[in-house]
Amino acid sequence: MTGFVSLVGAGPWDPQLLTLAGRDRLARADVVIADYLVNPALLLHCRPNTEIHQRSAGPRGGVDLDQSATNALMVARARAGARVVRLKGGDPCMFGRAGEEAQALARAGVAFEMIPGVSSPIAAPECAGIPVTHRDFTPAVTFVSGWEAYDKAGLAVAWEHLARSAGTLVLMMGVHNARENTARLIDAGRDPTTPAAAIRWGTRGIQRTLVGTLANIADQIAAAGLRAPAILVVGEVVRLREELAWFERRPLFGKRVVVTRVQSANNALADHLAELGADVVPFPTVSIAPPRDREAFDRALAGIGDHDGVIVTSSAGVDAMATGLARLGLDARALAGRRLAVVGAATAAACERVGLRADVIGTPATSEGLVQTLADLGLLSQRWLHVRAEQGRDVLGTAIAAAGGRYVLAVAYRSESAVVPEPLIRSLRSRADGGEGIDGVCFASGQAARNFLAIVGQAFGPANAHSLLAAARIAVLGPVTADAVRGLGLPVHAIATSANELALADAMRDALIGPGPPT
Repeated sequence: MTGFVSLVGAGPWDPQLLTLAGRDRLARADVVIADYLVNPALLLHCRPNTEIHQRSAGPRGGVDLDQSATNALMVARARAGARVVRLKGGDPCMFGRAGEEAQALARAGVAFEMIPGVSSPIAAPECAGIPVTHRDFTPAVTFVSGWEAYDKAGLAVAWEHLARSAGTLVLMMGVHNARENTARLIDAGRDPTTPAAAIRWGTRGIQRTLVGTLANIADQIAAAGLRAPAILVVGEVVRLREELAWFERRPLFGKRVVVTRVQSANNALADHLAELGADVVPFPTVSIAPPRDREAFDRALAGIGDHDGVIVTSSAGVDAMATGLARLGLDARALAGRRLAVVGAATAAACERVGLRADVIGTPATSEGLVQTLADLGLLSQRWLHVRAEQGRDVLGTAIAAAGGRYVLAVAYRSESAVVPEPLIRSLRSRADGGEGIDGVCFASGQAARNFLAIVGQAFGPANAHSLLAAARIAVLGPVTADAVRGLGLPVHAIATSANELALADAMRDALIGPGPPT
């Protein structure tokens, strides 16, 4: 059986710029071969058992892949029946060599498709406040390679033509040769005072932009030590940056923040931090697994009528309960006449998503808070079914039994350490080790913190993992998580004032730059 290859454009970096088609192909892939310019967070769309290779970093435990090895790997895996995704930064055909790779596949008789992506020569200038066209400045834009490989191949750039053009020029891969390329444009007749800008890591929260003229931008690049990946923009539209530079004015711009999360969960926290300008690293630490004894869980749900109410203490518990009821041919009507009690507003919101409304919401959003709320309402002595994780604390059961109530535990799921793509782990290397490091970390539970230390410690060593965290600002969800993090020997710089992701994002902002305006 012959497989299939998708040549997918990953976009310039921002994970939200991946197309829906790209996300779909990653979710179905058996093998992914990614360029080093691809945000490793995109690999979280893959299944845990997907075979992942990262060019310029090598496969998991393997070696680097050059172009010929990449072509051979795509062909071999497809011929073995695999669905292969070749994941390329930006658009696959905009200086991405997808055309060459497609030729190799076609000549090998392997079926393929091309999935366009958002291209960096458009996206990076936009995020720097530089539209590549503007009717008051130019109706034209030219994209050109600034890399010498084209000259070596006998495909010399027509510098005279470019110099005479009145439009915007965007030179890709041109920072290393910026001095030579700008000199060629000036020698060919382009005005040395033409505005120019160099943009590194466009669309990232650590984007960097230098502005000058065609005559001096190379000096600025050298003085700032600006390195690839970067593009060079030449044209009058660069003048608009002073007015339109929106991206770098956001409050958390320049801060790299790790968001620990449940694998496959929606990540509103990461989205909100990105809106604040942070360079967000979504990092799964916990995966949700079925209970060891699903039949026991189903029996507990089938006997829901024997209880006065149901307690659910997490969003995962809500999902497990809804799925379990459906599996038994039941629905929300099974809870008729029974109270539904939850820990915090986030769990209450999860109930609403599955068509349930919580009758009792514990305040504060902890098991202790729910105990107090039930006690205040005179409900502790009733008969309760508690839907929770295998690893949960026994606070509720102890309190209900002490009050003379009946407590039955229904283990709905297990929390396990997540499977994290190795390229994503490598992206956390400290600045001292030549990596980009991290400025902040968000933890929603003590288990998330423990798993993070374990996952990163396995890659970098326990001492280095601890040092990486100790040097960052840490924001947590609630006092129980704060105590757990401190118990690991780590500082806590901010605690979310309420149990929801937006509050945790605000706490992270406070930890990094101080309190912001009320939201």
